Amino acid sequence: MRIRVFVSMLLTLLAVQPAAAQIPPVPPGWQIERTILLSRHGVRSPLHSAAEMDRHAAQPWPSWPVAAGDLTPRGAELMRLMGRYYRVLYGGRGLVQADDCPPRATVAAWTDVDQRTRLTGRALLAGMYPGCRNPRVNNQADLSVPDPLFNPQPTAACPMDPASNRTAILDRIGGDFSSVLREYAPQLTMMQATLCPPGSAKDCGLASEAAGIQMGKGGRLVMTGPIAIGSQAAETFLMEAADGMPADQVAWGRLSGDAQLVDLLKIHRLDLDLREKTLPIARQRGSNLLSVILAALQDGHKFPGLPQIAEPVRLGFLVGHDDNIANVARLLNLGWQIPGFQPNEPSPGGALAFEMLREVRTKKLYVRLAYYAQTLEQMRTAQALDARQPPGMVAVDLPDCAGDLHLKSCPLERFVEIVGKAVDPACVTVTP
Repeated sequence: MRIRVFVSMLLTLLAVQPAAAQIPPVPPGWQIERTILLSRHGVRSPLHSAAEMDRHAAQPWPSWPVAAGDLTPRGAELMRLMGRYYRVLYGGRGLVQADDCPPRATVAAWTDVDQRTRLTGRALLAGMYPGCRNPRVNNQADLSVPDPLFNPQPTAACPMDPASNRTAILDRIGGDFSSVLREYAPQLTMMQATLCPPGSAKDCGLASEAAGIQMGKGGRLVMTGPIAIGSQAAETFLMEAADGMPADQVAWGRLSGDAQLVDLLKIHRLDLDLREKTLPIARQRGSNLLSVILAALQDGHKFPGLPQIAEPVRLGFLVGHDDNIANVARLLNLGWQIPGFQPNEPSPGGALAFEMLREVRTKKLYVRLAYYAQTLEQMRTAQALDARQPPGMVAVDLPDCAGDLHLKSCPLERFVEIVGKAVDPACVTVTP
């Protein structure tokens, strides 16, 4: 192992990161013990079929090179670039091998069952260690049933009652959608003009359905009407831009620039916030994940998918979806901002990092959080990432630990208390 040869060089490079990166270094006299990253999949094609999406638009949507909802070739390339950067970052911090293949299973990924999550996990680890077989990418063997870590199902103890969840959502917005539609009128008006410009011969746009909440696939609640249509369209515009489509294909060339795209993404943020950050829903759907993250931080042998004889994981990726990150962010009241996106948006390929550090002198353990994601411009251009050209990244505050921080890090025992209060034990069905 030649990791020490490279660590000093990488630390020097990391020290010259732009101030905007806002990621503090490992404090002197401390060492990083383990990191668990909850990552969203990379850039994908639209989740809905072209025929379904075309109902709301005056012109056909651009074609994609993959099936609906799948990771695109550009999406895989962007994830390899992120993987390469994680190797630079965490190799420079002494957590993982910087120069050769890591010991078996010390770097691993557990992904959801969808193609876009499985291929994202492979791309991340291939970017970190091209040619190495040691990093493990695993997923549930049966791809036909939901993985309870990323898509928990109702149980007798945790019924996930749609009626009460619907009421909880409506309670947040005053009982109906009238106030929300007024508040987001500028974005909805812009979206209508983008989907269906004035003078279009086709009857299209946002008015085909009333604003509401319905039961969707698997009993999950989904928005209907202008918010749902606008959210789907805004995220599709984002995926078009991130996939490097020509400007005249992104929203049919009807947006004046990224500022308008970011403004339209407010509709998507609203949709995700109502569906996944309403507290009862976040507890039902996020308790498994947050419990597993804590267990794996405390004991690397408890990272999903590792064989019993494996060394403990040091860098583990849990690769899921934007709703998974939204659930956990709500449980811990987390926030961040990456250029080119709305505040707190789980952008394609973005990851919420949980880092455990040890103060060597006292042997005390601490947890700190960060969010890593390529900016929209970095995605559009497939920019290579390194210590001098890092992705968008920001330290993430843990509000409930504000009074107990030491060098901007939360004592592990306090973090355990915070997680214990955040999760619903009745909804924890996954045993680490």
